Amino acid sequence: MDLRLCFENKAGTNIDDEYVFRHYAENYLSGFPIDWGGSISISHTDKQTANMEPLWQYLIHDSSTACRDYLCEYLTRNPMAGYFVHVFQADRGRNPSKIF
Repeated sequence: MDLRLCFENKAGTNIDDEYVFRHYAENYLSGFPIDWGGSISISHTDKQTANMEPLWQYLIHDSSTACRDYLCEYLTRNPMAGYFVHVFQADRGRNPSKIF
């Protein structure tokens, strides 16, 4: 399975420099096998805010179930300051579904 992590900024947070955000997120997600995915737009029904701004994203390719479960537990236990984190799971042959 592939996982897509999307980072939606909360009110008052606006890091519009890719390199600054990457430094922040890669430190937050150290220990996970992440790949930078740039920016993405997701459906407003999957977001917490109504803004139309794109979200930063990271990908985890060929994730194990244990990695997925630990990621969701980590995000619950240790929320990222200033951001809502959305996680989508894509299994081969199926549309991605939001899992977190």
